[in-house]
Amino acid sequence: MAGVTEHVVVCTLPGHGHVTPVLDILGELVRRGHRVTVATGGGFADRIAATGATPVAYAEPAGADPGAHRLAAALTGAGSCLAPLAPLRKLLADDPPGVLAFDSTMWIAGRVLAHDVACPTVQLSACFASNEHYSLPAHVARFPSAEVDDVDSVAGDHDFAADLTALLAAEAPGRTAEQFLDDGRDHKLVLIPRGFQYAGETFDARHTFTGPCFGPQRPLTGWEPPANGDPVLLVSLGTSAFNDQPGFFRQCARAFADLPWTVVMTLGGGTDPASLGPLPPNVEARPWVPHPAVLRHASAFVTSAGMGSVMEALYCGTPLVLVPMHGEQEVNTERVVQLGLGHRLPRAEVTPERIRDAVLAVAADEGIGARMRAMRDHTRESGGAVTAADRILGHARS
Repeated sequence: MAGVTEHVVVCTLPGHGHVTPVLDILGELVRRGHRVTVATGGGFADRIAATGATPVAYAEPAGADPGAHRLAAALTGAGSCLAPLAPLRKLLADDPPGVLAFDSTMWIAGRVLAHDVACPTVQLSACFASNEHYSLPAHVARFPSAEVDDVDSVAGDHDFAADLTALLAAEAPGRTAEQFLDDGRDHKLVLIPRGFQYAGETFDARHTFTGPCFGPQRPLTGWEPPANGDPVLLVSLGTSAFNDQPGFFRQCARAFADLPWTVVMTLGGGTDPASLGPLPPNVEARPWVPHPAVLRHASAFVTSAGMGSVMEALYCGTPLVLVPMHGEQEVNTERVVQLGLGHRLPRAEVTPERIRDAVLAVAADEGIGARMRAMRDHTRESGGAVTAADRILGHARS
């Protein structure tokens, strides 16, 4: 159907871990000449506009900062998703899409939107997918955490059953909860490689595993190593609320102060570089630098095991030292260790000596290196943004 221009509407959560993975999918759709509208929190409008897509900001809940976790909580629960969705629902009514894609974590909001429009629907997942053989929520529940982030605390304020009953009465009178929430007609785009997915062989043709999507919006350039040829280490705790840990970064700096390594630490906005004090000459700390630009030169990556960071490592073939901070990161860590791609360093056991020993071990382990190179090739062969765009458009035209 050459020459057909689709209107693709994408609805995602206002968080780096949800927006960043889809940026090059948006860009690929625009590059092919399609019209792309993206709804999310207002704080990500500039990044979305840079892809050529048109951003539409959700309404922010009263008392929430732009892009705050309170908005994410509203869109993942049954209680208050309708108010933030109002601008998007008006857009869908006035300018219907050829295909509607939405973040899989906002499943209640996604079902509301799916009942608004008569078009194919696609779920976008930047984490492990679930089916009858594997449940991500059940797996995460094995790792209780003393710290609860803003999304969980806000979502916990609601009586889910009562909220869902009220939502059904307003949006789908006469339907059962099972009928309303059924996602059997959605195609599932999973932005990780199938070989990394738990029970990956059990997922049917409704699931496409694209691997991470890198392109112009997530370049492999932007940092070059010094000419001395020293091995490179990247250290990051990602963009989550857990990256405000100057003590952790100071320990990493001390671990390599006397070794011939180049250490790059990205602080993610949670830690002020000045709070780290004087750093050794072989250590640099920045608010941010494109991780793939460093990882393609790196011998190891110390990370809290957010899925975005793990996917960057897989794409570049960089062995991992994982210091998980909460349940979902524990799940990611467990899979990395299970596949022999890195080592886990418990958060309570972090010292400069343990960090140094773990990094030197994974960097020197030929088995980890070989397995990581094989996973890198598998990850890149998954197709990334090109395959994701193919599936979205193919589903729209089916």
